[in-house]
Amino acid sequence: MLLVADLLLAGLLKRKGMKLHTVIFLLLLTLSCRSAGVIVANDGVPNIKDKWLVSAEAKGQFTAEELKKTYGPLAASIKNGYSAYSITYNTTNEDNQPVVASGAVLVPDVKGPVPLLNYNHGTLFPAQEKNAPSYLGNSFELGIGKMLSATGYLVVLPDYTGYGSTKNEKHPYGAYRVVARTVIDMLRAVKEFCDKNNIVLSGKNFFSGWSEGAAVTLATVQSLEQDHKGEFTPTATVLNAGPYYTSRFADYVVESERPLTYIRSYIWILQAYNRVYHINKPLTYYFNEPAATAIAEGKDGDIPRDPQLLFTKTFLDNYKAGRDTALKNAILDNDLWNWKPESKIVFCHGDKDEYVPIFNSEKAYNTMKEKGADVTLNVFKGQTHASGVFNFMQVLMSTLMSAN
Repeated sequence: MLLVADLLLAGLLKRKGMKLHTVIFLLLLTLSCRSAGVIVANDGVPNIKDKWLVSAEAKGQFTAEELKKTYGPLAASIKNGYSAYSITYNTTNEDNQPVVASGAVLVPDVKGPVPLLNYNHGTLFPAQEKNAPSYLGNSFELGIGKMLSATGYLVVLPDYTGYGSTKNEKHPYGAYRVVARTVIDMLRAVKEFCDKNNIVLSGKNFFSGWSEGAAVTLATVQSLEQDHKGEFTPTATVLNAGPYYTSRFADYVVESERPLTYIRSYIWILQAYNRVYHINKPLTYYFNEPAATAIAEGKDGDIPRDPQLLFTKTFLDNYKAGRDTALKNAILDNDLWNWKPESKIVFCHGDKDEYVPIFNSEKAYNTMKEKGADVTLNVFKGQTHASGVFNFMQVLMSTLMSAN
């Protein structure tokens, strides 16, 4: 696999007109497919001084020399090697009950203080469990983290509750502030990990994420700036295609009179809000049959994609009339656009994104700009939710270089 990737990269770079985002994509694929190096087992001895960190297991070590040999024509992009760890840590679930969650930490082998970068992943359906960061597998977004660590950043990649060590719990999908609590707890665990292993953090803290992860990241930054001052003070944040304007997004879905390609995700969010915010209405209140039964059984492949056929008339009428107060409040709780960040925020979004429409980023950017925040909006012309990620990577790397 590595040999094929090397030859492919070398050949493509010789072609005229090769775009940087294609090279980045191939680099990420190569990074993701790299097999683990030396495995060091965790001794399993608890450290009673740690409040957050439960365990840290070394999964692989990669030297700069190895990486440069592997990535041939892209050697200049590799500044250092890194060590990969799977960690578990204390946090709380959606009901504020204690759980031990998991994630990955990538530690660069550089001398002196290192900057921290928290990257939060996008939507993972239950069948994609093995793409959660703590498995340190071959997911594309883990590849992003690996590349960033190979350029000098200590990268923190949470699984979120519902994945990894908490895979038997339901993920609070769309409850971005709930997920952000677990991200902050992982940052605290990573700080304890660094203290135990004499890893010095520089004090510069960067944040990034894509899709669901972008909203989780913005909720995390807001919480750090407003509720946890002095803890992991944000330096700069780069976000791609996140659903920050949840209230308008919900209206967009409910009011749509055409089939929606990504209705499965929107259904999942509605189910999560119904549970997380203890609304607890039966699925038959929201969905017509036979869709309600299919959703309950997890057999949602053939459900209608047209919201007017999927949702019951009772639900649609109550929602549009403002009578579904509990649901409305849950949705408003996840609006992330109406505040003034103290640190730099860079929004990215493809203008052809049908999964998470660009009005989410436009609303957040315009509102924060009016409040006097240091914000930027990069609109990727002609790019969709997926294709825009390559442009996003260029912006992320450029922002990190200028801010660190």
